[in-house]
Amino acid sequence: MKRYFTSIALILFCQLAIAQVSVPPAQIEAHPSYAAYQQAKQSKNISAKLNAAIDLLEVYPENSQAFILASTALYDNSKPANAVDLAQWSVAYNSYDIPNSYYGFIYAVFANQPIEAERFLRNMQTMGADATTMQRNYENLSAYVNSLSNYPQLTNSVQRARAALTNFSQESVARAKATFENLASSLGATYEGIANNATADKILADWIAAEAAVKEGLISRSLYADAFVSIVGMAEKVNFTFGQKLEPHLEKIVFDQANYSIASRYRAYVKLASLQASLKRWDKVESASNLMLTDLKGNIPSNAVLAKIYFYLTMSLTEQRKLADASGMADAYVNILPKIKSPEYLAEAYYVILRAYAFNKEVEKGKAIVQRAENFLKIPGVEKYDYVNFAKNGISTTANILGGGGALELTGNPYNDGVRLMDAKQYAEAVVQFEKARAEEISALEKLDPLAQRGYLDKFQRINGFLASTYYETKQFDKIYDVIESNRSYSLLNDKRSGKKQLTLKELQAILGEKEAYLSFIDISKGTTYEGTYLMCLVTKNEVFTRYNRSAGAFVDLLEKDPELIVLEKELAKQEFRSPNLDYLTGEKTRKPNMFAPGEFKLMTQYLRKHMEAKVVDGQYVFFQKEKVPDLLKRFHITFIDGLEEKLQGITKLTISPEGLISTIPFDALIDINGRYLAERFEIGYIPNAALLATLRSQPKKTYEKSVLGFGGATYANYTAAKAPLNSLGDLEKLRYRVREDLQKNQPLDYAFATFQGKDPMSYLEGGRKEVVVINDLIPNGETRLDDMMTEQELKRMSKANELGKFKAVHLSSHASVHPYVFDLSSIAMTVKPTPVNGEDGMLVVGELEKLNLPVDFVMLSACQTALGVESPGDGIKGLNQALFNAGVNSSLTSLWSVSDTGTMYLSVELYDRMFNQKMATTTALAQVKRNFITGVYGEQTHPYFWAPFIYTGY
Repeated sequence: MKRYFTSIALILFCQLAIAQVSVPPAQIEAHPSYAAYQQAKQSKNISAKLNAAIDLLEVYPENSQAFILASTALYDNSKPANAVDLAQWSVAYNSYDIPNSYYGFIYAVFANQPIEAERFLRNMQTMGADATTMQRNYENLSAYVNSLSNYPQLTNSVQRARAALTNFSQESVARAKATFENLASSLGATYEGIANNATADKILADWIAAEAAVKEGLISRSLYADAFVSIVGMAEKVNFTFGQKLEPHLEKIVFDQANYSIASRYRAYVKLASLQASLKRWDKVESASNLMLTDLKGNIPSNAVLAKIYFYLTMSLTEQRKLADASGMADAYVNILPKIKSPEYLAEAYYVILRAYAFNKEVEKGKAIVQRAENFLKIPGVEKYDYVNFAKNGISTTANILGGGGALELTGNPYNDGVRLMDAKQYAEAVVQFEKARAEEISALEKLDPLAQRGYLDKFQRINGFLASTYYETKQFDKIYDVIESNRSYSLLNDKRSGKKQLTLKELQAILGEKEAYLSFIDISKGTTYEGTYLMCLVTKNEVFTRYNRSAGAFVDLLEKDPELIVLEKELAKQEFRSPNLDYLTGEKTRKPNMFAPGEFKLMTQYLRKHMEAKVVDGQYVFFQKEKVPDLLKRFHITFIDGLEEKLQGITKLTISPEGLISTIPFDALIDINGRYLAERFEIGYIPNAALLATLRSQPKKTYEKSVLGFGGATYANYTAAKAPLNSLGDLEKLRYRVREDLQKNQPLDYAFATFQGKDPMSYLEGGRKEVVVINDLIPNGETRLDDMMTEQELKRMSKANELGKFKAVHLSSHASVHPYVFDLSSIAMTVKPTPVNGEDGMLVVGELEKLNLPVDFVMLSACQTALGVESPGDGIKGLNQALFNAGVNSSLTSLWSVSDTGTMYLSVELYDRMFNQKMATTTALAQVKRNFITGVYGEQTHPYFWAPFIYTGY
């Protein structure tokens, strides 16, 4: 077995000195080398036929057809032993294709390899065929074997082949039956089946049990391994938890040199290395890679096979910080780069080679490969493929780690050059590059429709963050405001509501009051190895002021010693189906001074939420570590407000335009050095961007026929629909897809809500109904929809009939939330019945909310967590609040956490009284009510839990 491919390896390494890489057609038949192969076949030019086949083998390294074409070409070139070897690879990549085994048998008999010939034959018989096909195959193979009877050196091979062909049809029927009886579930496995844990476990059990038939010789090893690798491939995509169960079985195949061909073992190795890499088991990746490299030495069918092993070996060495070894492996990898013709394999190569050089501080080597990687990215058509991210990430890693002092050679990629220059603290030069990158990105964005722009905005925001940072370092403070607003200019909300994409600084200052300030943020830590670092821009009537927030400075002691953070991180990881990120919290890794490590800023915002919320136990509000709350609120004030204090003197109204996770911070409740809440000092409102603020303030004043439309008193039943399976990420993705499909079809989602519902239905909100009644009694010319009238049907009917626009305000008092797992299920609960009524499930989901015709001035969602959402590039936090504005609302009041039933009643009734009866502006009215809470006007409900979650968005 050790003499495999000596000839073909020599051909590969001599003839493919430099590979011309291009994006190949998806189908091998469309490739020029396939046409060249067929032409050479017709003209009987066996040398040209082999060259074309070898080219296809490099371009399509995992394509069974490429292997069999190369095998046939080798056979025609009088290299039958090498033809057998490649036929084994063809069968390993597609055991189900009978011709692969058919030709493998022929080549093996001629190569005087009777054992291999029998293996090919048994694999072909395992798949079965109709009687006519079986008879034809038998006659053709028998005729071929008989034609070799005059070759004395093949006497043994011919005799054994004839014996193997005995009872061909009967053997085929018996083996096909054994395959069906033992491997039906494995060969017929689907993504849907693998995504279901119970089904997946049954498939695995069947596969394991089938080994008995394999040992009896009824099922071929190639088919057995092929079926399992296919299962692993599905598990990678839809059920990673199940995939982990497959690791030991993959290892068994990879390390079983006696029973499996090198081709089957290699194919299993690729899946094993991928799985172990995902699990960060780098020592195992290294072990398996070294074994495969040793066993393939001198027996390599293509440069691509070698490249894949180099990929995992280089990566495993780098991750284990065996940096010198990784660099040496990268050197070997570089030597075969000119011979790699698959763009995907080449992109992988750039990624790990660049990381190995970067971590080992090999600047010149890194620069040389960066240049080649950037040339690769210029290949026409390559940009649309996901694998280009390998090359891009490798380039980014090199720039981030190597940096370097002195003048840096520019590559022609403005974004990457800007990052390198910034890391080298050459800020003036970096500004030029980021300005170019931003201009290029805007040019690309302007050619796309709003939905298509979504995929480009993440990079656009990274560019803006870095540009703002370099403007700050070069003291070009006056330009930062424009960059921040540009970051929001492509939001879908902005497209729907604003007359212009972006408001200039002068235009903003023109609409601000004398004692009003506009505070916006931009995240400059995107795309870096830390997070939570923002530039803050404060604009007043006559001045603009920018500075950095204090990042993690105020939280360092908590991050280093508070055990509650570790507990919380584990809780969040479990909820999010991921592994806890504890390396920094446990001290295994050292964070940058005063910087949040990855995931820590989000963790700290969740930590604040945990302290701000309360639970009702025996009629009493119970808080988590209530004594810590003032300290936490002071730390957030230090981080985001302290640096602005000088410029906030004399300001009475503060409008905040947040970004990302900052949207989850209750600024009203932050406590200053004098112990005052910000709500005591300012009327605080929020707005997505300055353009929308100007649009809302400049629109004509509308006279409404009616005052407040109140919804309340809904009842909630549990759904009787069967729950969807939810045991893995695969199940979750399947559910998300099903929900999206059903939303497009306007189908009820009761099964989805049933999946997440508890034993008891949502609680009846007596206080919520009462607040609607009180508001209706207090505010003239209003209406209510109470109890059985609080339905999806009624709200949608009024929307369709243009009746909602008659009201100045709409008040929805119910349960609501942004769904933690399936965003499309984020919703407001109307009346919920056990089964859908007239096609409505009773939950007004975010997609339905934003489609309403809701041209009202003000909406209050008197419910829990209605201000939250998911981070979306360009759109900030996308959720129920944004849906309201998309539906036509001018302003809203939503909440950051679960709210108090009675506290909400006080707040809403007092707010509406001031808005309608006392004719106050909403921000003024809300500030007064919150201050009443703080001073105890409404009893003991002084804790921020009762009043701070409510945030006003509008003008």
